Amino acid sequence: MTDAPATLPAATVVASDQLPATLTETVFRLCATVAPLPGHAALLDALRREGGPEFVPRLSRGGWFRPGRILDASGASVADDALGWLEQAWAECGEDGDAFLERYAEAGLTVTLEQGVSHYFVAPWGNGAADYLQLEIEELQEVASHSLTAIGETPATAEGLLDRPADSPPPQPLGPSRYNFRRLVDVAPYLGRLAEQPGKPAAVLRFLAEWQASSAGQQSRFCDRWVLALSEHLDTYRQTCYSAVPVAAHTPAWTAATLARGTALAQQLHDFDRAAGYGFAWYFHLLAGRRVPRNLTAEVFADLEDGMAYLPERDAALVRSWMHQPYAL
Repeated sequence: MTDAPATLPAATVVASDQLPATLTETVFRLCATVAPLPGHAALLDALRREGGPEFVPRLSRGGWFRPGRILDASGASVADDALGWLEQAWAECGEDGDAFLERYAEAGLTVTLEQGVSHYFVAPWGNGAADYLQLEIEELQEVASHSLTAIGETPATAEGLLDRPADSPPPQPLGPSRYNFRRLVDVAPYLGRLAEQPGKPAAVLRFLAEWQASSAGQQSRFCDRWVLALSEHLDTYRQTCYSAVPVAAHTPAWTAATLARGTALAQQLHDFDRAAGYGFAWYFHLLAGRRVPRNLTAEVFADLEDGMAYLPERDAALVRSWMHQPYAL
């Protein structure tokens, strides 16, 4: 393996401090008026017509839901907040699952859920690892999940009433899917706030710095291959704490049954990088994933110590640094 030349294309949008101040409001309004379509072309075209940056879909994560409503036997809404209604009804029944089921056995009530998919879009404004905007939009569809009458086993908590019984029929859509704006983040200043937090520096900051210094950063922008799962919470002093975890847009499988050494190991690394689409991919997937063997770095380091030179020096330096001060996300 040899050093690959830098192949980053020019940034696709203007610098973040020149973006319209109303961009968040614009995206929020479009999410409320544009119907979801595969590929999100309608939404992205509408945003482009209004002067927004060139966002690219990068990752979608589904399989989650949130509580919806409580419907009566006719389909009319009893409560818009299913969990709130269930918690109140649960308390009125003395937090007794059998009493709850007996009280509502003939009520014909149905729980709805909001099935969700989180879509991540990115718009780079520079070639640095953090120089991009990240737009997060939910795609929601309300479905009739299950009847409270169908619950057979006694629930232990009010939240347990939201769980679909195993023998329930498939959820039935109650309407078309819709967009729900979640957030628009300029990643560089977000990570700046994260870096200013007291305590040990966040591992994601080292991850991004190493991306920039590696063959991966020479060949791809970070947001071409990854997004950041962002979250905030208040600590005991009511101060906002920020966190960010890299999530790969595409994770190839590590196909080798056992780790080799020397030339054979170099080939295994090459095969993974080729499947990922950029150099040194195996290292970053080891740090922020579970598919790459955890002891791979030590095997590569042993080869380096034996004088083998199948890694570019910029990448070999990161392996040596990791051996002296390992970390993971």
